[in-house]
Amino acid sequence: MIIPKRKPSGSAASGSTRRPEEAIQSVVNSPSHGRLDLMVSNSAQEGTGAENLSQGSPRAPESKAPGLMPVIRGLDGRTIDESGSVNSQFVSDYEVQNPGFNCIGTPDEIISKLEAVSYQCLHYLAVQIGLLLNTPTTRIRALLLEGPSGCGKSYMAKSLAKITGAELMCLSCYRGMPTQNLIESPSTLGMARAMAGKLDEDGAPSLMNLGILSRAFLRSQEKPVILLIDELDKPDEAIDTFFLGPIQDARIWLESRDPIDANPNQLIIIFTKNFNRKLDDALLRRVHPITMTYLDSTLERKILSPHCDAQLVANLVAIADRMRNSDGSYQFERPPAPEELLSAGHYVQRLLEWGLSEFAFVGKSIWNIISKSEHDRAVLDHMLRFHPDFIDP
Repeated sequence: MIIPKRKPSGSAASGSTRRPEEAIQSVVNSPSHGRLDLMVSNSAQEGTGAENLSQGSPRAPESKAPGLMPVIRGLDGRTIDESGSVNSQFVSDYEVQNPGFNCIGTPDEIISKLEAVSYQCLHYLAVQIGLLLNTPTTRIRALLLEGPSGCGKSYMAKSLAKITGAELMCLSCYRGMPTQNLIESPSTLGMARAMAGKLDEDGAPSLMNLGILSRAFLRSQEKPVILLIDELDKPDEAIDTFFLGPIQDARIWLESRDPIDANPNQLIIIFTKNFNRKLDDALLRRVHPITMTYLDSTLERKILSPHCDAQLVANLVAIADRMRNSDGSYQFERPPAPEELLSAGHYVQRLLEWGLSEFAFVGKSIWNIISKSEHDRAVLDHMLRFHPDFIDP
């Protein structure tokens, strides 16, 4: 159903300074210049709800027996039995005939495969991934994805795991993170058992836990593994040195046991970072760096179209483009990510279903979602007042 437009007011002079509520109402009301001509889309009526962009993995197949979930192995290697729940981010019904990285294919094939798991990939990015995975090497393949928050760096790693059949292992970095635990760390349970005189036959190994880097190397001997090191630039520079030897030599040396060799053909380490700090030069020489940006308008429309009405998609994308590519007068700190745009579209449709069709109220609700910081809200308020694209004709 189309919400009828309000009648234009004759009292507003063109180019005059307006209150924020009036500016928002003008933006929401007019279909020209990319403003929100609000409609209830078919996707809202069909209840597409939670299947949005960033959580867009295909649903797991339904169980034949009522009330029972099928046995599924997720990307993280965990088996979900009849009593378990399905996390759509780590479960995919995408069928991989030959798991591994050698059969990734050409850039066009990579784009097609990623699209099948709800990831819209730029051609340049597909070319870089194809070069990395199709080139023989004797050391560990390492990929560095650098870009603004919300541009799809982590989701790229999850999507690659789906189309290659690899097991996904994740480490989210944070400030003050203890880096020594990446390789191995003392086992509290093992120490307690040793103090109680219950030392296992294997001795020293039972007193130490393998860190995530060591576990990824060990697991790669059996199957393909993608190790995601998320937001590497949050800890200090010391963490960079932990990856130098393992990447170069495909081997990890431990104090408690024999060294662990990885299978270079079955392990990829993907680092993601924003722009908080520079990485160590030695680590940069060992990685394949890719600078990521937000999707272009064409791909973003392709993502939003299955979930939102065409007019709403066009207007949301136009607003996002202004916020991401604005000049110095309207500089936003956190431009909206595609998943935030889709959430905004779902919220608009839900407000209309509730009968809340007051344009100023709907518009204000959407701007609070898209501009989340005080700085961005102030910039958006200024843009709505004075930008020529938002002046009433």
